[in-house]
This record gives sequence, C-alpha cells and structure tokens, in this order.
Amino acid sequence: MDMSATCVVCGKKSQDYAIECYCCGKYYCSDSCKAQDHQSKLFHHHKWGEYKDIYEEIMDIDPNIRLVTICDINGKIMYSDHRRGVENILTPEESKKSLKLAINAWKIRSELAPKIGKGKYVLAEYEKIKRITMPLSDCHLIYVTTEAKADHSNIISKIEDIVRQRQGY
Repeated sequence: MDMSATCVVCGKKSQDYAIECYCCGKYYCSDSCKAQDHQSKLFHHHKWGEYKDIYEEIMDIDPNIRLVTICDINGKIMYSDHRRGVENILTPEESKKSLKLAINAWKIRSELAPKIGKGKYVLAEYEKIKRITMPLSDCHLIYVTTEAKADHSNIISKIEDIVRQRQGY
C-alpha cells in the first residue's frame, strides 16, 4: 500500500516528510511549497481595501474597541489600526509579541479541532483591556483589543455576524 502524499504545488511524492495543512487539508513536500500555495491565494483574492472595510465594520460595533488586526494564520498582517485618539499601552515590539502569542495559541488549539470542533473565539481579560481572537476564515484571524469595560459578548456576536456575511475568506 502506497502511504506517500503528493505535494499539490510541485508534484513531488513524499512518505516521510509530507506536511498536511491544518487550514485546507492539502499536502506539501516542504514549508516553502505550502507558503507558495497559500500566499498566492491570500493575496490575489483579497485586496487591502477589503480588509480595511472589515476593520471599519468592526470598529463601528462599539466605541470601546481599541484595535483591530486582521492577519493570516502565519502572522502576516493584512490590515491593522488603532481607534483614533487611543493611546497604545504596549510598545510596537510588545504588540507584535502579543499577536504572535495569540496566533500560536490559536494554531495549537486548532490541532484539537478534529476532536472538539473548530474554535469560535478566545477571550483574554486583563485589568486594563480585553483581547479577542477569532477566525475570519480557516486561514485568517481577527485580533481585537477593547477597553476593560467593553461588552465583549455583544462585540463577539456582531463580529460573528460580519464573518458570516464574508464567507470565503
């Protein structure tokens, strides 16, 4: 029985080193083939302005939303901005680290999806802010920070509505 997988990009067969993508289920022979396949989809189908539109829709939900970042599952930022007049709590380096940690935690949780189902959102509540991470698609995440007093249940529900309207990302 042939247990090898064929790379969808280059056609190379591999039994020992096949990489199965958790977001699309395809097989790749290397990380570079996986990145090549995903990058072509991510950047040719969606334009910067589309991500900006999603950002604006989310910002319109509640004035307590501080920041919205839309990124791919590898951390490539498609669009990110703070609400006008909001003072950053973290330095740019700390913000990048926080986003990276949220993405990595999402990836780890996604490994359990076949058994427990796909993640809907993650809420981290701190003394000064709340952080919400949720999927825009299988390959994109929405990362939102709010004021501590924000009604996170309402914000999450409305973001889910926006995501449902934009199926196919």
